[in-house]
Amino acid sequence: MKRRRVAAIITGAVLPLIPVAPAHAQNANFEQAITDGTPLADVRLRFESVDQAGFSKNAEATTLRARLGYQTGQFLGFAALAEGDFVEHFGPRHFADTVHPAPGYPAIWDPDMAVLNRLQLSYGAWLTDSAQAPDFLLTAGRQRIVYGNGRFIGNADWRQHEQTYDAVGFVDTSLPATTLSYAYAWRVNRIFGPDSPLGEFNGDSHFFDAVYAGLPNVRFNGFAYLLDFREAPAFSSATYGVRGDGIFDLGDGFTVRLNAAYAEQDAYARNPAHLGLDYYLGEAGLAYGGLAGLVGYEILGGNGSAGFQTPLANLHAFQGWAESFLNKPPEGLRDFYVRTTYGIPATPVFPRLSATVIYHDYSAEHVSAGYGNEWDAQLEGQVDPHLVLDVAYADYVGGGPFPDKRAFWLYATYRY
Repeated sequence: MKRRRVAAIITGAVLPLIPVAPAHAQNANFEQAITDGTPLADVRLRFESVDQAGFSKNAEATTLRARLGYQTGQFLGFAALAEGDFVEHFGPRHFADTVHPAPGYPAIWDPDMAVLNRLQLSYGAWLTDSAQAPDFLLTAGRQRIVYGNGRFIGNADWRQHEQTYDAVGFVDTSLPATTLSYAYAWRVNRIFGPDSPLGEFNGDSHFFDAVYAGLPNVRFNGFAYLLDFREAPAFSSATYGVRGDGIFDLGDGFTVRLNAAYAEQDAYARNPAHLGLDYYLGEAGLAYGGLAGLVGYEILGGNGSAGFQTPLANLHAFQGWAESFLNKPPEGLRDFYVRTTYGIPATPVFPRLSATVIYHDYSAEHVSAGYGNEWDAQLEGQVDPHLVLDVAYADYVGGGPFPDKRAFWLYATYRY
Protein backbone atom coordinates (compact mmCIF):
# COMPACT_ATOMS: atom_id res chain seq x y z
CA MET A 1 0.00 0.00 0.00
CA LYS A 2 2.83 2.38 0.79
CA ARG A 3 4.37 2.15 -2.67
CA ARG A 4 0.96 2.72 -4.28
CA ARG A 5 0.47 5.85 -2.20
CA VAL A 6 3.94 7.13 -3.13
CA ALA A 7 3.31 6.51 -6.84
CA ALA A 8 -0.06 8.24 -6.61
CA ILE A 9 1.44 11.23 -4.80
CA ILE A 10 4.20 11.62 -7.41
CA THR A 11 1.78 11.29 -10.33
CA GLY A 12 -0.74 13.64 -8.71
CA ALA A 13 1.92 16.24 -8.03
CA VAL A 14 3.39 16.17 -11.53
CA LEU A 15 0.33 15.91 -13.78
CA PRO A 16 -1.24 19.27 -12.83
CA LEU A 17 2.03 21.00 -13.75
CA ILE A 18 2.07 19.63 -17.30
CA PRO A 19 0.55 21.94 -19.89
CA VAL A 20 -1.56 20.46 -22.65
CA ALA A 21 -0.57 21.69 -26.11
CA PRO A 22 -3.20 20.62 -28.64
CA ALA A 23 -1.35 22.36 -31.46
CA HIS A 24 1.34 19.70 -31.20
CA ALA A 25 -0.95 16.69 -30.87
CA GLN A 26 -0.39 14.28 -33.75
CA ASN A 27 -3.62 12.29 -33.28
CA ALA A 28 -6.97 13.56 -32.03
CA ASN A 29 -8.73 10.36 -33.12
CA PHE A 30 -8.49 7.43 -30.72
CA GLU A 31 -8.99 4.73 -33.35
CA GLN A 32 -6.34 6.26 -35.59
CA ALA A 33 -3.88 6.38 -32.68
CA ILE A 34 -4.32 2.64 -32.25
CA THR A 35 -3.96 1.77 -35.93
CA ASP A 36 -0.99 4.15 -36.41
CA GLY A 37 1.04 2.26 -33.83
CA THR A 38 4.26 0.29 -34.24
CA PRO A 39 4.65 -3.47 -33.84
CA LEU A 40 7.66 -4.47 -31.73
CA ALA A 41 9.73 -7.58 -32.39
CA ASP A 42 13.08 -8.58 -30.90
CA VAL A 43 14.02 -12.22 -31.52
CA ARG A 44 17.33 -13.77 -30.44
CA LEU A 45 18.51 -17.36 -30.92
CA ARG A 46 21.61 -18.12 -28.86
CA PHE A 47 23.90 -21.02 -28.07
CA GLU A 48 25.94 -20.54 -24.89
CA SER A 49 28.47 -22.82 -23.22
CA VAL A 50 30.27 -22.37 -19.88
CA ASP A 51 33.31 -24.25 -18.59
CA GLN A 52 33.92 -23.28 -14.95
CA ALA A 53 36.39 -24.73 -12.47
CA GLY A 54 34.70 -26.45 -9.55
CA PHE A 55 31.90 -27.95 -11.65
CA SER A 56 32.11 -31.50 -12.91
CA LYS A 57 30.26 -30.73 -16.16
CA ASN A 58 30.15 -27.99 -18.76
CA ALA A 59 26.91 -26.05 -19.14
CA GLU A 60 25.29 -25.72 -22.56
CA ALA A 61 22.09 -23.92 -23.48
CA THR A 62 20.36 -23.24 -26.77
CA THR A 63 17.62 -20.70 -26.12
CA LEU A 64 15.21 -18.66 -28.20
CA ARG A 65 13.87 -15.33 -27.00
CA ALA A 66 10.88 -13.76 -28.77
CA ARG A 67 10.03 -10.31 -27.42
CA LEU A 68 6.81 -9.23 -29.09
CA GLY A 69 4.62 -6.21 -28.50
CA TYR A 70 2.85 -3.15 -29.82
CA GLN A 71 3.18 0.58 -29.21
CA THR A 72 0.25 2.82 -30.08
CA GLY A 73 0.43 6.23 -31.66
CA GLN A 74 -0.35 9.33 -29.60
CA PHE A 75 -3.85 10.33 -28.62
CA LEU A 76 -3.94 13.80 -27.04
CA GLY A 77 -0.39 13.21 -25.85
CA PHE A 78 -1.01 9.71 -24.45
CA ALA A 79 0.48 6.48 -25.80
CA ALA A 80 0.45 2.89 -24.56
CA LEU A 81 2.89 0.00 -24.95
CA ALA A 82 2.44 -3.70 -24.22
CA GLU A 83 5.14 -6.34 -24.71
CA GLY A 84 5.80 -9.94 -23.70
CA ASP A 85 8.94 -12.04 -23.35
CA PHE A 86 8.80 -15.67 -24.47
CA VAL A 87 11.94 -17.69 -23.69
CA GLU A 88 12.35 -21.39 -24.47
CA HIS A 89 15.35 -23.72 -24.41
CA PHE A 90 15.94 -26.56 -26.85
CA GLY A 91 17.44 -29.93 -26.01
CA PRO A 92 18.51 -31.17 -22.56
CA ARG A 93 18.62 -28.63 -19.74
CA HIS A 94 22.34 -28.90 -19.02
CA PHE A 95 22.57 -25.63 -17.10
CA ALA A 96 21.42 -24.11 -13.81
CA ASP A 97 18.96 -21.22 -14.15
CA THR A 98 17.78 -20.58 -10.52
CA VAL A 99 14.41 -22.21 -11.34
CA HIS A 100 15.42 -25.79 -12.22
CA PRO A 101 18.24 -27.49 -10.28
CA ALA A 102 21.05 -28.90 -12.39
CA PRO A 103 23.68 -30.45 -10.07
CA GLY A 104 27.20 -30.34 -11.47
CA TYR A 105 26.46 -27.67 -14.10
CA PRO A 106 27.47 -23.97 -14.04
CA ALA A 107 24.79 -21.28 -14.32
CA ILE A 108 23.26 -19.87 -17.49
CA TRP A 109 20.52 -17.53 -16.30
CA ASP A 110 17.95 -18.00 -19.07
CA PRO A 111 15.00 -19.98 -17.65
CA ASP A 112 11.97 -20.77 -19.81
CA MET A 113 9.17 -18.25 -19.38
CA ALA A 114 6.21 -16.49 -20.95
CA VAL A 115 5.90 -13.20 -19.07
CA LEU A 116 4.82 -9.61 -19.37
CA ASN A 117 7.95 -7.62 -20.13
CA ARG A 118 6.53 -4.07 -20.44
CA LEU A 119 3.10 -2.54 -19.96
CA GLN A 120 3.18 1.22 -19.76
CA LEU A 121 1.19 4.38 -20.34
CA SER A 122 3.06 7.54 -21.27
CA TYR A 123 2.11 11.17 -21.67
CA GLY A 124 4.16 13.63 -23.70
CA ALA A 125 3.84 17.39 -23.41
CA TRP A 126 5.50 20.48 -24.85
CA LEU A 127 6.89 22.78 -22.19
CA THR A 128 8.55 24.99 -24.82
CA ASP A 129 6.95 26.07 -28.10
CA SER A 130 10.16 25.58 -30.09
CA ALA A 131 10.49 21.84 -29.38
CA GLN A 132 9.93 19.58 -32.38
CA ALA A 133 8.96 16.64 -30.16
CA PRO A 134 7.51 16.48 -26.63
CA ASP A 135 10.14 17.77 -24.21
CA PHE A 136 8.43 16.25 -21.18
CA LEU A 137 7.57 12.56 -21.03
CA LEU A 138 5.83 10.96 -18.07
CA THR A 139 5.71 7.15 -18.03
CA ALA A 140 3.89 4.86 -15.60
CA GLY A 141 3.84 1.08 -15.46
CA ARG A 142 6.27 -1.72 -16.22
CA GLN A 143 9.01 -0.06 -18.22
CA ARG A 144 12.62 -0.13 -19.36
CA ILE A 145 14.95 2.33 -17.59
CA VAL A 146 18.54 2.89 -18.70
CA TYR A 147 20.65 5.86 -17.62
CA GLY A 148 23.81 6.64 -19.56
CA ASN A 149 25.77 3.51 -20.43
CA GLY A 150 23.89 1.45 -17.84
CA ARG A 151 26.75 1.43 -15.35
CA PHE A 152 24.40 1.91 -12.39
CA ILE A 153 20.81 1.71 -13.70
CA GLY A 154 20.06 -0.45 -16.74
CA ASN A 155 18.01 -3.25 -18.25
CA ALA A 156 20.62 -6.06 -18.16
CA ASP A 157 19.84 -6.75 -21.81
CA TRP A 158 22.52 -9.41 -22.25
CA ARG A 159 20.28 -12.11 -20.82
CA GLN A 160 17.31 -13.36 -22.81
CA HIS A 161 14.81 -11.80 -20.38
CA GLU A 162 15.68 -8.20 -19.67
CA GLN A 163 15.39 -6.30 -16.38
CA THR A 164 12.42 -3.93 -16.16
CA TYR A 165 10.92 -1.68 -13.50
CA ASP A 166 7.42 -1.20 -12.13
CA ALA A 167 7.75 2.54 -11.79
CA VAL A 168 6.52 6.04 -12.49
CA GLY A 169 8.97 8.60 -13.80
CA PHE A 170 9.65 11.43 -16.18
CA VAL A 171 12.26 12.76 -18.60
CA ASP A 172 12.43 16.55 -19.08
CA THR A 173 14.45 18.12 -21.92
CA SER A 174 12.86 21.58 -21.81
CA LEU A 175 15.97 23.32 -20.48
CA PRO A 176 18.70 24.09 -23.05
CA ALA A 177 21.16 21.22 -23.50
CA THR A 178 19.83 19.57 -20.33
CA THR A 179 18.09 16.26 -19.62
CA LEU A 180 16.51 15.75 -16.20
CA SER A 181 15.22 12.31 -15.26
CA TYR A 182 13.52 10.90 -12.20
CA ALA A 183 11.85 7.57 -11.46
CA TYR A 184 10.26 6.00 -8.42
CA ALA A 185 10.38 2.18 -8.65
CA TRP A 186 8.50 -0.14 -6.32
CA ARG A 187 9.55 -3.35 -8.05
CA VAL A 188 12.53 -4.51 -10.09
CA ASN A 189 11.65 -7.41 -12.40
CA ARG A 190 14.96 -9.22 -12.65
CA ILE A 191 16.39 -11.36 -15.45
CA PHE A 192 15.58 -14.64 -13.68
CA GLY A 193 11.84 -14.34 -14.29
CA PRO A 194 8.86 -14.52 -11.91
CA ASP A 195 9.23 -18.27 -11.19
CA SER A 196 12.67 -17.79 -9.65
CA PRO A 197 13.18 -17.00 -5.95
CA LEU A 198 15.58 -14.31 -7.22
CA GLY A 199 13.08 -12.88 -9.68
CA GLU A 200 12.07 -9.66 -7.89
CA PHE A 201 13.38 -6.81 -5.77
CA ASN A 202 10.53 -5.01 -3.98
CA GLY A 203 10.89 -1.74 -2.11
CA ASP A 204 10.87 2.01 -2.56
CA SER A 205 13.73 3.15 -4.81
CA HIS A 206 14.37 6.60 -6.27
CA PHE A 207 16.53 7.41 -9.29
CA PHE A 208 17.68 10.98 -10.03
CA ASP A 209 19.76 11.69 -13.13
CA ALA A 210 20.81 14.97 -14.79
CA VAL A 211 22.84 15.46 -17.98
CA TYR A 212 24.22 18.77 -19.29
CA ALA A 213 25.69 18.94 -22.81
CA GLY A 214 25.89 22.69 -23.34
CA LEU A 215 29.68 22.87 -23.78
CA PRO A 216 31.42 21.86 -27.01
CA ASN A 217 32.42 18.18 -27.12
CA VAL A 218 31.79 17.65 -23.39
CA ARG A 219 28.91 16.15 -21.42
CA PHE A 220 28.45 16.21 -17.64
CA ASN A 221 26.27 13.84 -15.64
CA GLY A 222 25.19 14.03 -12.00
CA PHE A 223 23.17 11.31 -10.33
CA ALA A 224 21.69 9.99 -7.09
CA TYR A 225 20.38 6.42 -6.93
CA LEU A 226 18.60 5.43 -3.71
CA LEU A 227 18.00 1.67 -3.75
CA ASP A 228 15.69 -0.06 -1.27
CA PHE A 229 15.25 -3.85 -1.59
CA ARG A 230 13.30 -5.88 0.92
CA GLU A 231 14.60 -9.19 -0.48
CA ALA A 232 18.24 -8.04 -0.47
CA PRO A 233 18.83 -5.40 2.23
CA ALA A 234 22.61 -5.71 1.83
CA PHE A 235 22.15 -4.22 -1.67
CA SER A 236 20.10 -1.28 -0.38
CA SER A 237 22.33 1.74 -0.90
CA ALA A 238 22.51 5.46 -1.63
CA THR A 239 24.94 6.30 -4.44
CA TYR A 240 25.78 9.88 -5.37
CA GLY A 241 28.12 10.62 -8.25
CA VAL A 242 29.31 12.69 -11.18
CA ARG A 243 30.68 11.78 -14.60
CA GLY A 244 32.25 13.71 -17.46
CA ASP A 245 32.67 12.55 -21.07
CA GLY A 246 34.54 14.32 -23.85
CA ILE A 247 35.29 13.59 -27.51
CA PHE A 248 37.82 15.84 -29.24
CA ASP A 249 38.88 16.06 -32.88
CA LEU A 250 42.67 16.13 -33.22
CA GLY A 251 42.63 16.56 -36.99
CA ASP A 252 43.94 14.28 -39.73
CA GLY A 253 41.23 11.77 -38.87
CA PHE A 254 42.22 11.27 -35.21
CA THR A 255 39.78 11.66 -32.32
CA VAL A 256 40.43 11.27 -28.61
CA ARG A 257 37.92 10.26 -25.95
CA LEU A 258 38.30 11.09 -22.25
CA ASN A 259 35.93 9.83 -19.53
CA ALA A 260 36.08 10.26 -15.76
CA ALA A 261 33.66 9.50 -12.93
CA TYR A 262 33.44 9.49 -9.16
CA ALA A 263 30.73 8.19 -6.83
CA GLU A 264 30.22 7.57 -3.15
CA GLN A 265 28.03 4.79 -1.75
CA ASP A 266 26.60 4.27 1.70
CA ALA A 267 23.91 2.12 3.27
CA TYR A 268 20.28 3.08 2.74
CA ALA A 269 16.84 2.01 3.95
CA ARG A 270 16.98 -1.52 5.43
CA ASN A 271 20.75 -1.97 5.13
CA PRO A 272 22.23 -1.94 8.67
CA ALA A 273 25.84 -1.73 7.49
CA HIS A 274 28.09 1.32 7.29
CA LEU A 275 29.66 1.39 3.83
CA GLY A 276 31.33 4.70 3.00
CA LEU A 277 32.71 3.26 -0.27
CA ASP A 278 34.16 5.14 -3.23
CA TYR A 279 34.03 4.56 -6.98
CA TYR A 280 36.53 5.94 -9.51
CA LEU A 281 36.74 5.68 -13.28
CA GLY A 282 39.29 7.01 -15.75
CA GLU A 283 39.35 6.24 -19.48
CA ALA A 284 41.34 7.53 -22.43
CA GLY A 285 40.78 6.42 -26.00
CA LEU A 286 42.13 7.17 -29.46
CA ALA A 287 40.40 6.44 -32.77
CA TYR A 288 41.51 6.64 -36.38
CA GLY A 289 39.40 5.44 -39.26
CA GLY A 290 37.87 2.10 -38.32
CA LEU A 291 40.36 1.42 -35.50
CA ALA A 292 39.70 2.50 -31.90
CA GLY A 293 41.61 1.77 -28.73
CA LEU A 294 40.80 2.59 -25.11
CA VAL A 295 42.63 2.21 -21.79
CA GLY A 296 40.59 2.31 -18.59
CA TYR A 297 40.95 1.94 -14.86
CA GLU A 298 37.88 1.37 -12.69
CA ILE A 299 37.98 1.11 -8.90
CA LEU A 300 35.09 -0.11 -6.77
CA GLY A 301 35.94 0.28 -3.11
CA GLY A 302 35.70 -2.31 -0.36
CA ASN A 303 36.10 -2.24 3.41
CA GLY A 304 36.70 -5.92 4.13
CA SER A 305 33.04 -6.53 4.95
CA ALA A 306 31.27 -5.19 1.85
CA GLY A 307 32.16 -3.99 -1.62
CA PHE A 308 30.72 -1.20 -3.77
CA GLN A 309 27.71 -2.84 -5.48
CA THR A 310 25.83 -2.03 -8.69
CA PRO A 311 22.92 -4.54 -8.60
CA LEU A 312 20.81 -2.75 -11.25
CA ALA A 313 23.60 -2.23 -13.79
CA ASN A 314 24.06 -3.75 -17.24
CA LEU A 315 26.56 -6.02 -15.51
CA HIS A 316 27.72 -8.08 -18.51
CA ALA A 317 29.33 -4.99 -20.06
CA PHE A 318 31.61 -4.34 -17.06
CA GLN A 319 34.37 -6.37 -15.36
CA GLY A 320 34.54 -8.93 -18.12
CA TRP A 321 32.11 -11.03 -20.12
CA ALA A 322 32.82 -14.12 -18.02
CA GLU A 323 30.78 -12.37 -15.31
CA SER A 324 33.01 -13.45 -12.45
CA PHE A 325 32.38 -10.20 -10.55
CA LEU A 326 28.63 -9.63 -10.77
CA ASN A 327 28.70 -9.16 -6.99
CA LYS A 328 31.75 -7.18 -6.00
CA PRO A 329 34.04 -8.81 -3.40
CA PRO A 330 34.18 -7.33 0.13
CA GLU A 331 37.79 -6.30 -0.47
CA GLY A 332 36.71 -4.18 -3.44
CA LEU A 333 37.90 -4.45 -7.01
CA ARG A 334 40.42 -2.76 -9.29
CA ASP A 335 39.95 -3.35 -13.01
CA PHE A 336 42.60 -2.24 -15.48
CA TYR A 337 41.48 -2.88 -19.04
CA VAL A 338 42.47 -2.29 -22.65
CA ARG A 339 39.87 -2.47 -25.42
CA THR A 340 40.48 -2.48 -29.18
CA THR A 341 37.75 -2.35 -31.82
CA TYR A 342 38.23 -2.55 -35.56
CA GLY A 343 35.62 -1.92 -38.22
CA ILE A 344 36.39 -4.48 -40.92
CA PRO A 345 35.73 -3.36 -44.51
CA ALA A 346 32.24 -4.31 -45.71
CA THR A 347 31.66 -7.57 -47.55
CA PRO A 348 28.75 -8.62 -49.81
CA VAL A 349 27.25 -10.57 -46.90
CA PHE A 350 28.04 -8.11 -44.08
CA PRO A 351 27.66 -4.38 -44.85
CA ARG A 352 28.96 -3.78 -41.32
CA LEU A 353 31.52 -6.04 -39.66
CA SER A 354 33.47 -5.33 -36.48
CA ALA A 355 35.91 -7.12 -34.19
CA THR A 356 36.50 -6.36 -30.51
CA VAL A 357 39.24 -7.60 -28.18
CA ILE A 358 39.41 -6.67 -24.46
CA TYR A 359 41.98 -7.48 -21.78
CA HIS A 360 41.27 -7.12 -18.02
CA ASP A 361 43.63 -7.32 -15.07
CA TYR A 362 41.84 -7.59 -11.72
CA SER A 363 43.01 -7.01 -8.16
CA ALA A 364 41.56 -6.17 -4.75
CA GLU A 365 41.16 -2.54 -3.67
CA HIS A 366 41.23 -2.85 0.13
CA VAL A 367 44.19 -5.25 0.38
CA SER A 368 47.05 -6.35 -1.85
CA ALA A 369 45.73 -9.38 -3.73
CA GLY A 370 45.45 -10.42 -7.36
CA TYR A 371 42.09 -11.52 -8.74
CA GLY A 372 43.25 -12.86 -12.09
CA ASN A 373 42.91 -11.65 -15.66
CA GLU A 374 40.60 -12.11 -18.62
CA TRP A 375 40.53 -11.96 -22.41
CA ASP A 376 37.27 -11.22 -24.24
CA ALA A 377 36.72 -11.28 -28.00
CA GLN A 378 33.76 -10.71 -30.29
CA LEU A 379 33.05 -10.68 -34.02
CA GLU A 380 29.80 -9.01 -35.06
CA GLY A 381 28.31 -8.82 -38.54
CA GLN A 382 25.22 -6.92 -39.61
CA VAL A 383 23.44 -8.66 -42.48
CA ASP A 384 20.74 -6.02 -42.99
CA PRO A 385 19.05 -3.30 -40.89
CA HIS A 386 17.23 -5.98 -38.87
CA LEU A 387 19.54 -9.04 -38.61
CA VAL A 388 22.85 -9.20 -36.70
CA LEU A 389 25.08 -12.27 -36.21
CA ASP A 390 27.60 -12.56 -33.36
CA VAL A 391 30.24 -14.91 -32.04
CA ALA A 392 31.98 -14.16 -28.71
CA TYR A 393 34.38 -15.78 -26.25
CA ALA A 394 35.54 -15.02 -22.69
CA ASP A 395 38.54 -16.61 -20.96
CA TYR A 396 38.98 -15.73 -17.29
CA VAL A 397 42.04 -17.05 -15.44
CA GLY A 398 41.06 -16.82 -11.79
CA GLY A 399 42.89 -15.50 -8.79
CA GLY A 400 42.20 -15.64 -5.05
CA PRO A 401 38.71 -17.10 -4.40
CA PHE A 402 37.57 -16.72 -8.01
CA PRO A 403 37.74 -19.87 -10.20
CA ASP A 404 38.78 -20.13 -13.84
CA LYS A 405 35.89 -19.71 -16.26
CA ARG A 406 35.47 -19.87 -20.02
CA ALA A 407 32.33 -19.00 -21.96
CA PHE A 408 31.38 -19.13 -25.65
CA TRP A 409 28.39 -17.63 -27.45
CA LEU A 410 27.00 -17.93 -30.97
CA TYR A 411 23.82 -15.98 -31.61
CA ALA A 412 21.59 -14.22 -34.11
CA THR A 413 19.35 -11.23 -33.32
CA TYR A 414 16.46 -9.92 -35.38
CA ARG A 415 14.82 -6.61 -34.47
CA TYR A 416 11.93 -4.91 -36.18
